[in-house]
Amino acid sequence: MTHLKTLLTKLKAPAFALAGISTATVAVAMGFSTAHAWGPERPTYTNQNPADYATFNSITDNAAVGDERNFVRIREAGTEDTFVDELEVVPGHEYEVYIYYHNNAATDTNASGYGIATNTRVASAYPTVVNTGERGMVSGIISWSYVTPSDPNNALEGTVWDEAYVTSSVDGVVLKYKTGTAIIHNGGEANGSVLPSDLFTKEGTPIGYNMLTGTIPGCAEYSGHITYTLVTENPGSSLTKQVSLDGENWAYNVEAKPGDIVTYKVAFENTGNTNFTNLILTDSHDEDLILRAGSTKIFDYQHTDGYTIDDIIDISGYNTGDLLNGGLVQAIYQMQVRNDNSSCGKTLTNTITASFNSTEQKTDSTTVTVVCDDVPVTPDTPETPSEIVNTGPLEIAMAAVVVIAIGGAGFYLYRTRRTLKTVENVVTGTGDQAPSAGVAPASPEGPSAPSTPAAPSAPANPATPANPATPANPSAPSPVDQAVANYQAGVSPAGFSQSASPNSNPTPISGTPTTPEHNQ
Repeated sequence: MTHLKTLLTKLKAPAFALAGISTATVAVAMGFSTAHAWGPERPTYTNQNPADYATFNSITDNAAVGDERNFVRIREAGTEDTFVDELEVVPGHEYEVYIYYHNNAATDTNASGYGIATNTRVASAYPTVVNTGERGMVSGIISWSYVTPSDPNNALEGTVWDEAYVTSSVDGVVLKYKTGTAIIHNGGEANGSVLPSDLFTKEGTPIGYNMLTGTIPGCAEYSGHITYTLVTENPGSSLTKQVSLDGENWAYNVEAKPGDIVTYKVAFENTGNTNFTNLILTDSHDEDLILRAGSTKIFDYQHTDGYTIDDIIDISGYNTGDLLNGGLVQAIYQMQVRNDNSSCGKTLTNTITASFNSTEQKTDSTTVTVVCDDVPVTPDTPETPSEIVNTGPLEIAMAAVVVIAIGGAGFYLYRTRRTLKTVENVVTGTGDQAPSAGVAPASPEGPSAPSTPAAPSAPANPATPANPATPANPSAPSPVDQAVANYQAGVSPAGFSQSASPNSNPTPISGTPTTPEHNQ
């Protein structure tokens, strides 16, 4: 409502118009029903008794729309549903907003000039987010300049407004204007013209009959309506970060000693029905944690075995690119606890931040508690591995394949489960790995001198598992088997595209109120 007040103030609406809005606001806040959220209170007319000066949407018995004061309505786009004052929106659907306009001056007032409205403009606003329990307001405002027979030398300005409402049973539903769908419909040469985005500004955009210059004579012959489309989305995301000391037990906190190496696993998933742009993963951590050079790998749909990146995730962050709805990106990297007693007893925090869509962020954190025994620790520099730890493929979201066909969806589930199992085997050291050689028994002839215990070694690099062989098909392959075979052979499924599907062209308007024949 505040935005509408500002808009009306910019349009120089009279004080009583703002008072009308205040009343409607209080009614909604108190839980009362507002049957008609239009304004301001104004003289009304009929088809048989029109106005003698330019005024808009004040006829109460319009054969096409009924009471013209109720001139903003909405329905689901592409349907023949009736335009209504309130409806529930569903994520992934499109909705058509309807704004009717009519200069109610009698036809014979045009010759004298009293019936002609000038500088006629229409402005509209809609909610960007709708949550459960809320009524999102879609508004339409018509403003114009005019003179009256009683005061022909004094130019006046008029403003009328109306509202429709949207609700949602799902939290966080986002509404967006579908570019290029704001169109004016009338009987003149301006019919079908696409209105500029000024429609959604405080000043609004000029309308007209033959040209969009703001001039509209009186009479239903010159009336018309504006429509535009809103697209609804329900973006959602999930970010998790875990830490492990042994590569087997993942948690949000582990205990480590100075010099120990810990492994971090990060997963960011797009759980909504819209795409994300410029997903950037940035790590921030305590100074007693030191990133191991060359240990950072990224896993996504295109790189199921991962790829190594520069050591920048804890400096500038790493831009993984765009992420389709249902997609998953994972990162795995290692850090070493500072190898001296200065970190003893500390709890070291490590936080991952996922930034996307330029303005949105999510974070998740883990901690490492440093424990020390009574044996002094010799300071040392962090070990740089001769080669990076090969963690194996992580579970990769194949949501984009769902767009292709049912076979692609089956392949996605197959591939996700199989790669997850492979990672579990590789990280935990289970699965197909060669047994270690046996150790010869000690000689029974007397005790031997005690040996010096060997220094603890860094965790061994788990081996990368071999890709399982593709099972032979005794008969013609099913769509799922064929999708798997194509992927393993490096062949892209037919028709696959990682890009989001473009919006379809708006459906021609149907079922809209028609302009009545004037009887003025």
